[in-house]
Amino acid sequence: MLKKLLDGALTKLTRYPSWVAYEPHLIPPPALMREEGITVLEEWFRWAEEWSFLLRIYGGITKRSHVLEIGCGLGRTAFPLRFILSEGAYNGFEICKYKIDFLQKTFHKAHPRFNFVWANIHNTYYNPQGNIQASNYKFPYVDNSFDVVYAASVFTHMLPDIAENYFKETARVLKPNGRAVFSFFILDFYQPKKERSSGFARSGFNFDHPYGSFGSEFSIANPDNPEEMTAYKKSLIQKYAAAAGLALVQEPVPGFWSDSSATWVGAQDIVVLKKP
Repeated sequence: MLKKLLDGALTKLTRYPSWVAYEPHLIPPPALMREEGITVLEEWFRWAEEWSFLLRIYGGITKRSHVLEIGCGLGRTAFPLRFILSEGAYNGFEICKYKIDFLQKTFHKAHPRFNFVWANIHNTYYNPQGNIQASNYKFPYVDNSFDVVYAASVFTHMLPDIAENYFKETARVLKPNGRAVFSFFILDFYQPKKERSSGFARSGFNFDHPYGSFGSEFSIANPDNPEEMTAYKKSLIQKYAAAAGLALVQEPVPGFWSDSSATWVGAQDIVVLKKP
């Protein structure tokens, strides 16, 4: 009986391939996943679906949207978007070349409207050999190209001068009325003496080290590797947004990392910006 059911299911899948949502060749092997700190397959999909939700609710993406991801990684958040952007397009850039190599061989080949670019940007944690200074990096796209620009856990590894540049570049490539959805660790929500739950109850998320000349507006977790984990005050985010010509759509949405809010929608804090 079981064999009959399995044979029937396989026949349907062969006859109706568009029914198959799971494309296993797009999922990185475990060794690559571990490079992004993923040791459990469910966590790969949890983060992907979380961002699919965030982009629909806060970014307002539709099937026709043109979307840019800053720091596309191994395609984790691109994975669910392949079914949303049926008439739109996706672009992503990433500083780790091996990730782009994987995506070009797998994702782009299967979904040509999804394009991935390597940016050999220097980062003390992810790409220490990079030869491009991120504070001067120009996104490789023309002005007014995208409806939505997003960054999932990218500003959480970024120093302020780079963030300032990325805000300006985001504004440049966004279309009028376009939106940006960025995740941060926001210092306004951080309570140093509060015991945090889940995987954030670790010293790697103790932002107790002010960095540079930014005073209390910017802190890092590891003085030996500043870009390993970073956190911003809302005031600094607002300053960079205003300088770039972007406006906050709403107050930042707290994530569950800080355990400071009874309500949250994701792991990290979410900032939503709009270009006039």
